[in-house]
Amino acid sequence: MVEAKWLSLGVCVVSLSSMSVLADVSARIINGKEATQGNWPFMAALVSRNVNAYDGQFCGASFIGERYVLTAAHCVEGNGREDLDVVIGVSNLSSSQAAQHRYAVDNIYVHQYYNPEAIGSDIAIIELVEKPSESVVNLVDGYVRGNLNDGQMLTVMGWGDQDASDGYSSKSELYQVNVPLVNQYQCNTVPYSGYSSIGSDAFCAGYSDGGYDSCQGDSGGPIVVSTNGTYEQLGIVSWGKGCAEANAYGVYTNISHFDDWIDEQQSGLSYRQIEMLGAKLLAPISHTFEFTNKSAQNIAVNRVYPISGNDTVITDNGCSILTAGQSCEVVVSFDLNSIGEHEFGINVDTDLLVGTVTSTASVIGARSVTNTVNSYVSIPNSGVYSTQAWGTEGSTIVSPSIGSSESTMLVVEGIPTGTVSFDVTVSSELDHDYLELYINGQEFDKESGQLSGSVNLPMVRDSNNSLMIKYVKDWYGTYGDDRVTIKNFAYTDEIKVSKSEGTQNAKSSGGGSGGSLAWHWLLVLFGGLIVRKSPSPLEFKKVIRKR
Repeated sequence: MVEAKWLSLGVCVVSLSSMSVLADVSARIINGKEATQGNWPFMAALVSRNVNAYDGQFCGASFIGERYVLTAAHCVEGNGREDLDVVIGVSNLSSSQAAQHRYAVDNIYVHQYYNPEAIGSDIAIIELVEKPSESVVNLVDGYVRGNLNDGQMLTVMGWGDQDASDGYSSKSELYQVNVPLVNQYQCNTVPYSGYSSIGSDAFCAGYSDGGYDSCQGDSGGPIVVSTNGTYEQLGIVSWGKGCAEANAYGVYTNISHFDDWIDEQQSGLSYRQIEMLGAKLLAPISHTFEFTNKSAQNIAVNRVYPISGNDTVITDNGCSILTAGQSCEVVVSFDLNSIGEHEFGINVDTDLLVGTVTSTASVIGARSVTNTVNSYVSIPNSGVYSTQAWGTEGSTIVSPSIGSSESTMLVVEGIPTGTVSFDVTVSSELDHDYLELYINGQEFDKESGQLSGSVNLPMVRDSNNSLMIKYVKDWYGTYGDDRVTIKNFAYTDEIKVSKSEGTQNAKSSGGGSGGSLAWHWLLVLFGGLIVRKSPSPLEFKKVIRKR
């Protein structure tokens, strides 16, 4: 089985001195050409909220009709609707048209079998608040896919990396490149981890000699084939070994494999698949799950029940028959009675093709920090919490001592839009005990070993952003001070992002076992296997590792 951790680094500045070296990768189509404006009117860019389209672009997507956009699961896994917008039908993201074709997100649906620890089912659908007026791309069905010849020329496009080396080149224009479809057996025999596990849900495209490829920042975008004089979408940019390397192809999600799933997600029942509630004090909490019928037909809700456990009780169920345009609510009481991370939710049985849908919420049971710790978190917030008692040494916040296989969290809630900065030091067992950083419930960095430096983290939501600093120990062993320290919190209401000024470049220096990293737009490669996603301001890192 392929072990994968999706690593995406956000529009955040980090300067850390570390005992580990990360390879840098940047973001663009390799050896392609600039696309003619209007040639790909269905092409979409996923951009971070409250950041301009050019600087905020982190993945591609395609408009497939009504209010739905198709992309890769690893692009949006962990994101909430408050974190991103979608720009459709604009080739130059720096043009004034980008703002006119920018759409808010209503909900995100990630395939139920997608697992960030494995490579497969890398597909998701984004539901928009309003119906766009742009042109739609048709999707290839199983018959057409099954009758394509090996070597059939395909076209892939995106705003991703145009430099397959460690360099970085930033352009706002859409680029495209032609690559041939690869025989599935040949795809499976690529001598790198992951390729042998590719099944019917994905395919390879590219040249055995390399040279032409999609790359970081292109993830989620379409790869299309010309059929009867028109272009149809065959796949979704997913991952690959490096970019444009010899004997390593680009890997694409096979859309025809997911025909039924795509239809089910467009049935018109709108709901939040998962919602992050942040940290809360121990007590029973009430949460409302909302469902809206955005189709033209009635939807029957046959049964509503908790997903599992005895801590969840449905206190009010207002869902039965949903007429067109109607919403209903299910109110749940969850007994938050222990410190740590919890998830609860409901299953809703319907008469739709999708059948049963699941809506979940995650919450962290926590306690308020001491007045001293609270005073050192000197940024606007609505509350500071921890799962264990974090202490202080002078003006520095220090993580508590924890045992093997334990973790401890410091959570700051209610941060307004802007940028948060602080200095951090980690002293831990390399590759075993980790510092993890989360923005709005989404992991954006995971580091271990001996490192220290400063971070500038963008808070892109309109309000109520959250930051979590987590220290996690494995089952055995310690090294160094075995802790995390934080100091010098600061806040500005400006989100500081600029590709044109190079602030999203990722550069690494040093050799041997050490190096100095400064990154603002980092695409990280572990063992050469990488996701083709540019980091969003919401994420710091996602890493794919080999088995």
